[in-house]
Amino acid sequence: MKYFYGPVPSRRLGFSLGVDFFADKSCTFDCLYCQLGKSTKHISKRINNFDLKAFKSQLKEIFKSKPRIDYITISGSGEPTLQIGLDKIIKIIKKETSHKYSVCVITNSSLIHRKSIRRELLAADIIIPSLDAAYDKSFKKINRPGKGTSLTKIISGLIALRKEFRGAIWLEIMLAKGINDSLKEAKRFKELIKKIKPDKVQLNLPVRPSDYKVSLPDKEKIKKIKAILSEAAEVVSDFRSKRRAPKIDKDLTEALMSYLKVRPASIEDLISSLGKTRKDTLKQLNTLIAKKVVRLSIHKNKKYYRLND
Repeated sequence: MKYFYGPVPSRRLGFSLGVDFFADKSCTFDCLYCQLGKSTKHISKRINNFDLKAFKSQLKEIFKSKPRIDYITISGSGEPTLQIGLDKIIKIIKKETSHKYSVCVITNSSLIHRKSIRRELLAADIIIPSLDAAYDKSFKKINRPGKGTSLTKIISGLIALRKEFRGAIWLEIMLAKGINDSLKEAKRFKELIKKIKPDKVQLNLPVRPSDYKVSLPDKEKIKKIKAILSEAAEVVSDFRSKRRAPKIDKDLTEALMSYLKVRPASIEDLISSLGKTRKDTLKQLNTLIAKKVVRLSIHKNKKYYRLND
C-alpha cells in the first residue's frame, strides 16, 4: 500500500503499523547508520504530496482484517516532519481508528526548532526524537546534515518541545564507535538531557546494514555511558514477543516489498511481521532474489534481506 507498511516488529513499540509519506528517501540528514541508504540530496523544504482520499481508503482496508498492533508509527522512508499538515493526518488516523491506538512520530529532530512544526506534533501521543551528538564535530560526522541545520537549533527545539508537549518523549541516541561514544560526550549528553527532560532516554545501536561503515561501541563502553546517563537510560534490545505475529492477508510479495522499502530485515523480522511460515517467506524471497529485486547481505554476522537499488 502506498502509505502503510507492516505491522513490523519494533524493538521499542511491539508490533507497529508504519505510516510512510514518501516514495523515495527524503531527508534533511545523511546519517552514517541509515538503513535506507545514502541520501542523494538533502531536503529541508516541506512537501505536500498527500492524497487524503487514498489515505483514508487504505487505512480502512487495513483495519477490516482487525490486525493486532500496539502502535501506529509515523516514520518510513524519510523525515516525517517534512510532510505538511502532520497534525491533520494524525487526527485522521485517530478518528478513523476510533482513538484505539496511540500514534507515535519518530523524527531526527532537524526541523523541531520551527514552532509551526512543534505545533503540529502536539497531536501525537508519543514523540521519539533523535539526539545523536552532544558536540558539533560528532554531529556533523554521524548525521551529515544539510545546510541550515545545526546542533544548537536541535537542542533548543527539543527543550521547547518538552515545554509544549504533554505526551511522552523518548529521546533516542544512536551510539557509533569512535564518533559519539566517548565518556566526555556522555557527560555532555547528561547535561543536555537535564535541559530537555525526556520521559525516557533510549540508547540505540547501528545493528542494521547501511551504506556507510559504522561500528557498534564496545559492551563495556555502553555500560559506562548508561551509568553516566543514570537509570533513566535504557539500551534498546532486539525485538521479543510471546504473542503470535499478526496475520497479514495482503499478497506476500506486496507485503515483503512494503517492509523492505523502509528497512532491511532478517528472516525472523519478516516472519514476526507478516505472520507467514518460514517456508513460504523464504520461497518468495528466493523468487525476488532470482528476479534481482531483493538481495541478501551480511551485517554484523547476521543475514539481512534488502531491496536492490
